[in-house]
Parts: sequence; structure tokens; C-alpha cells
Amino acid sequence: MIINKGLYSAVARSMAGRYSVYLCNLVSLMILARMFSPNVYGVIASVFVVYIFFKLFSEAGLGPAVINLDSFDSKERDGVFSVTLLLGIALGSAFLAMSDVIVAFYNEDAIGKVIPYLSIAIFLFSASILPNALLLRQQSHFRIANAGVAAEVLSTITTVILFSYTSEISALASKYAVSSLVNFVCLYYFSAQNEFGRPRIGSKLSAIKPLFGFSLYQFSFNFINFFSRNLDSLLIGKYLGPFYLGIYDKSYQLMRYPLMLLTFSMAPAIQPYLRKHKADIAKVESIHRDFTFKLSLLGILVSVGIFIFSDLIVTILLGDDWQSVSPILAILAISIPAQVVSSTSGGFFQALNRVKLLFVSGLLSSFTMISAIVYGVYLESLNAICEMLVIAIYINFFQVYIILYICVFKQSLGKFFFKMLPMLVSSVVMFYIYKVF
Repeated sequence: MIINKGLYSAVARSMAGRYSVYLCNLVSLMILARMFSPNVYGVIASVFVVYIFFKLFSEAGLGPAVINLDSFDSKERDGVFSVTLLLGIALGSAFLAMSDVIVAFYNEDAIGKVIPYLSIAIFLFSASILPNALLLRQQSHFRIANAGVAAEVLSTITTVILFSYTSEISALASKYAVSSLVNFVCLYYFSAQNEFGRPRIGSKLSAIKPLFGFSLYQFSFNFINFFSRNLDSLLIGKYLGPFYLGIYDKSYQLMRYPLMLLTFSMAPAIQPYLRKHKADIAKVESIHRDFTFKLSLLGILVSVGIFIFSDLIVTILLGDDWQSVSPILAILAISIPAQVVSSTSGGFFQALNRVKLLFVSGLLSSFTMISAIVYGVYLESLNAICEMLVIAIYINFFQVYIILYICVFKQSLGKFFFKMLPMLVSSVVMFYIYKVF
């Protein structure tokens, strides 16, 4: 019970910090959605898929690897920091060089205005990896949150100001460069207050090698997961166009807010806390079962609320010009309970040093998600794509926990799935109502 309280305390600190960031995100969304059209957002979302892919390479699983370190001297710290800077420069430059290829793929000239801003953001994201990981390691969630709040507020203000002086595409794209800059400056400043100290440029680049054992499988998982999470936007932008991608992107963004509030804010606290107790797997499983049951109940409440009030939610948050988002949001809301629970599973794999199994699970998840997305795009319907995604998310929910329980916890699945019955029943009922009515 003491361990449970310790985890919930760590989660509470993480949530308190993250909620301030999410509130700023939401206010920014409400402001900018009334300034920019779905088509403009669709253009940004098109290139954003490639941007996330480059960010994935810059992170390369190093964050979780640093969190799991037992020792890290100043020369090693500075060497790893230098590697992230060099990697950021290389990837930012490569992204910029691919401008013509990306424009040609989507056949959308406006994308060319977005890429320079995102190239800068890639470099700054890479530079932020080590300071962020060092702060996460000691659970400095409020400092990380302060950086996030500053980044969101200043980038939104910059976008609003530039709206009157430059093109809409450039004004909105500038938000990502400014946000990344402010976030890096804040994280770097705060990183002085951690057990390993503030990183500086160093010459011991070989310090990155010991991290590869852990980070390789983490990176592989992230790499595979990228396609399952972003192929939908890539194909919708390519075959249905920027307008439909803008609608889908905003629907998905609204659906993700409950996930951010309920799980993404908790996830950073799981691995750093549980690594102290990884020797007692039975206790970790008990914590997991209790934790996920409570999450599932919260997921049900949020899912049902969004499913019923999707029209009202879209009107309040986005305005009348975005009503096409409502039916898509209602479909995606059905997937929230499963995502709320399974989004925390990675922290348990990582805390118990089973990232290889996390990779295997990610591989299976990606196959399911990619199959669903491709079939939905084949049907040439945004609704069909979302329906297939919901089904795939629940299939993946089962496979993730089958692997976690059989291969990691080495316990039977009965008690866990019994706890998940309310969540599964409510989701089936909502899907039935959607299809019938």
C-alpha cells in the first residue's frame, strides 16, 4: 500500500505540472482555431507527419535510457549532450533539404513555407532531450511544466502578432519554432538543479555507446509506433486533401486532450518511480492492476461525455466553422477508455527493463493500425477510417496486456480483464449506438 501511495504521489506531481501546460494548449487551440481555416491547419498537418518522423530520429530512445542510468559523470553527460546537438543539426538540415520532395509528394506549394520553421524546431527539440531527461529522472515535473507553459504562451502570442504581418501559413508555422526555442532555453536553465548538473558541450562522444543497449529497442518501438500513429494523417493528406486532413487533425487533437489529462500527464512519473521497485514484480503487478482499473473508470466517464456532447464541445472549443469535426470526434471518443489504460503500459515495460518486449508489442500494434488505416483510406471515407482505427485500438489493447502479463508479470490475465469488463462493455454499447442511430 505504501508503494501504491508513492506512485500516486509521483503521478499527482506529474499531473499537476502537466495540467497547467494542457490548459495553455487548450486556450491556444480556442484562439487559433478561430483565426485559421481547416485548410491552413491541413497544410501544417501534412508536413507535420514528416516533422515527427525526424524528431523520432533525434530522440532515438535516449530519454528513457538516461532515466534508467545508475551513474553519469560530467564528461559522459557533456559527451551525450554534444551528440544530441550534432544530431539535431544533421537532422534539421536534412529536413530542410527534403523540402522539394515533400512539396512534390503532397503537390502543395504552401508546404514549402512551413519547412524552414520546422527545421529549426527539430534542432531545438534534439538539444532539449538530455536536459528534459535529467529533470524527468528526478521527477522535476513542475520545472518541466513551467517550460511548457512559457513555450505555449509565448509561441501563441508570436503567432497572433505575425498573423497581421505575414501569410497565414508562415504565422502558424512560426509557433513550432518559437515553442521549441522557449522550451529548450527553460529546460536548459532548470537542468542545473539535478543530480548530474547542467550539460555542456563536451568531447567524449563515445559516452553515447553504453546507452545504445537500452535505447535501441526503445527507438525501434518508437520507430514502429510512428507509422501506426501517423500513417493516417499521411494518407488522408495525400488522398483526401488538406481540408479533410484539417478536420481529422482537429478531431484527433480534441480526442487526445482527455488522454493527455488522464494518462500522458501520469506516464512520465511511472518509469522513474517504479525503477526503484523493479525487483518485486508481484507488487508492481498489483500496483498496475489497481492503477489501470481506476484509469478505466475515468476513461468511461470521459468517453461517454464526449460521445454524447461532441457537437457542443466543438462549438465551444473551435467555433461554428468546425462543425464537420463533431461526428468524427464522436467516433474517436469510443477509443478513449482503451487508450487511457494502454497509454501507461510502456512505463511498466520500461521500468522492468523489458523494452525488447515493448518493441515486439509495438510491432504487432503497428501491423494492426496500418492495416486498419489502409483499409479505411481504400474506402475513401473519413468516417470509415475512424471506425477502423477504433477497432484496431481495442485489438491492440488485448495484445499489449497479453504480452505484459504473460511475459513480464508472468501471471494469469483473469483478474486484470475482469477489472476491465466495465470499460469493454461500455465501449461496445457506444459503438452499437453509433452504428444503429
